[in-house]
Amino acid sequence: MHYLPLLLALGLLVALHELGHLVAARLLGVRVSRYTLGFGPAVFTFRLRGTDYVLGAVPLGGSVHIHGMNPHEPGVDPADPTSFASRTPWKRMLVLLAGPLANWLFALGILVALHTSGTHVVVPLTVGTITPGSEAARAQLLPGDRIVSVDGQPLENWSEFVELIAQSPGRELTLGIERQEEPREVAVRPRPDERGEGRIGVSQQYVYRTHGLGQALLQAVAHTGNLVAEGTRLLERLLQGRQGVLEANPAGLVKQSSGAAASGLGAFLRVLVSLSVALAFFHLLPLPSLDGGRMLFLVFEAVSRRKVPARVETVVHAVGFLALLWVVLTVALANVRPYLARAVPAPPAQAVSQSAPSPALTDGGTAHTPAALPPDAGAASPTKTTEAEDPLDGGLPLLADDLGE
Repeated sequence: MHYLPLLLALGLLVALHELGHLVAARLLGVRVSRYTLGFGPAVFTFRLRGTDYVLGAVPLGGSVHIHGMNPHEPGVDPADPTSFASRTPWKRMLVLLAGPLANWLFALGILVALHTSGTHVVVPLTVGTITPGSEAARAQLLPGDRIVSVDGQPLENWSEFVELIAQSPGRELTLGIERQEEPREVAVRPRPDERGEGRIGVSQQYVYRTHGLGQALLQAVAHTGNLVAEGTRLLERLLQGRQGVLEANPAGLVKQSSGAAASGLGAFLRVLVSLSVALAFFHLLPLPSLDGGRMLFLVFEAVSRRKVPARVETVVHAVGFLALLWVVLTVALANVRPYLARAVPAPPAQAVSQSAPSPALTDGGTAHTPAALPPDAGAASPTKTTEAEDPLDGGLPLLADDLGE
């Protein structure tokens, strides 16, 4: 049930994105013929200053129809002063940029409100909680330990620590820590999780703090900057082939976000911040059919002082949209496939000869599958926690960072 409010919130973030385009277009004198909140049959419609505002039957997402943005729209005169196409490149750039900007300002406003009213912020690179039986517990890490390096490599933030641990399942690492201002070293061997990424079972330390308006704004800007940096590093890993598209899928983000959002209003608001910044970042990517891809054409036009032929731009955006749709469908099918496999009944187990005991029986007859346990799993099994409690136990990049870092 935690998925429903999250999906509704995500739909409203998309609608907010489209509302940003609408406001910018109206301010620059471009006519907006229709703005729709949700999709499906219209259940409520009203007209205001030449724009039809429509509420769809399913309040998820939104769309805006800006006059002249589609060059093949019937009845559009390129010389019409209220047309998008008649505006200078920098004005059209502002209209396109307004959508991501609306998402960023929304995230910034939530963060400022959280910081001024009082919220939990992180102590940078400091251990907070430790999962019993985890590798961190076996290495005798303690709450309050400050992690300064991994195998001699200095750390800049907690997210970098998460990434290094995730990339080293089953490999022994030397952590440089500071305990009560005394330098120490401990050895850990990250356990592979269900995705094969290394986890050691620790979370970052939080403290409750209230900030003034100026400091809250600085903290909010820094936090959104950290989220963008996380997205950039994720994109870099994808381009270098160090991480597959299926491993960085939005379904996992939604699943993890729903778990964090269930822990309280503050956690839910922080999830909205991450999703809003992620949405802004995604739309600014220089890919066809996205705001960033359209901006590339405008930059070319401004530099060369020549417009790209409308047919060429339309074809590029259409191909880009189909490519994005293919990626979305591929990721969706990859996430549905495990559930379909579970729905297929398993074949009946064959009888086992009583003359030889099964090697998988240990601990007084309890059956274990050797392949299901990592080589160093020890006697205790990993404890499942939410992202808010344990970013090193299944966290996704855009949620691994924390407030105040």
